Amino acid sequence: ATFLFSQNTLLANDIQNNLKDDWHVKGNVRIAYISDDNDQNGDAGDEVHDFAAGGSVTLTSPTIDNFQASATLYTSQPLFGQKTDCWLTENSDNGCGSYSFLGEAYVAGLIAKDTSVILGKKVIDTPFANPDDIGMAPNSFEVYLVQNKSIENVIFTAGRITQWAGHDAPERGSFSDLTSGDGASVFAINYSQDNLSAQIWYYFLDNLIEKTDVGITYADFTFDKKLLDKLSISFGGQYAMYKMINGAEDDGSVVGATASINYDIATIGASFNQADGDFAPNNGFGGGPFYTSGDILTIADSGKDSSAMKVFAEVEATDQISLSGSYISFDPDEGDSFEEIDLGASYAYNNDLAIDLYFESWTDADDTDWIEYSLFMNYSF
Repeated sequence: ATFLFSQNTLLANDIQNNLKDDWHVKGNVRIAYISDDNDQNGDAGDEVHDFAAGGSVTLTSPTIDNFQASATLYTSQPLFGQKTDCWLTENSDNGCGSYSFLGEAYVAGLIAKDTSVILGKKVIDTPFANPDDIGMAPNSFEVYLVQNKSIENVIFTAGRITQWAGHDAPERGSFSDLTSGDGASVFAINYSQDNLSAQIWYYFLDNLIEKTDVGITYADFTFDKKLLDKLSISFGGQYAMYKMINGAEDDGSVVGATASINYDIATIGASFNQADGDFAPNNGFGGGPFYTSGDILTIADSGKDSSAMKVFAEVEATDQISLSGSYISFDPDEGDSFEEIDLGASYAYNNDLAIDLYFESWTDADDTDWIEYSLFMNYSF
């Protein structure tokens, strides 16, 4: 079950297909309700109820000399009286309140036959800088990126990411610096052909931790194979390396593997992650790329020298209804194991209207039990 999303979260690699000859407006209306049986901030009592309405509107200009501009306004407005921990709203000194911000304002286009650029604020989807669209607005980033497709089936990406705003950012309604220094330099190679896709990314984070630079290297691959008419398999592997380049010069790594089998309308699978080293795993700027991530917890919550195992299943019950479920067990090096159970149901009335219902039950590293229900309605226009 995934939210309908009104923006294109790709980088510049698909600019050729997105250039338009006239002004274009599109948008998304989102209504969300979340009920939590406890308050993580300890300020609002034993239960939390968030209820908000919002969405986005995107205006895209005509194409001029292979370039176009686009802007997206996001907003979230709390509804009715509620006990809230600000999951769907802005958390400020005055409490939880509404927010609106220009999350996208960028220029994109072709500077050569196989080379494109994107400059400005945009929702992008990379392993350690991604939308993590689990609230009312996704994460958006200020980027200066170049992509080249001169080699068949290969995309090269390089550039800078300097600021961010959105659900995971320090301030949801305004942009703030990505790091204490000059942000992140990124370089990536993506490969895709037939049943195989692979990618490798490198992020250099300037002055991320107490005047310490951090480098993150990430690689993964996915292989899909159709065995019979209705039977197919998929498996993949991933590797992440964190390294403090100065200061303490600690490092750490995460390896992972995943496999699934699909028959007709049903998919079942299992995933594994193992973290090692002195640098604890980190999701970066977003939800992270790890195979064992749940709706709430990831291996980053388990800390260094830890492991996680996930089993999952999905069923396309009808053309409009899909069901999903997963169980994740986290085994930290210090402390007791903890777990998360996620259930989801999605109803797609048509291509524009969808309703997603989620249930999460988890135990955190402090042995505290939590239960959460959430309902999201998305209408795209």
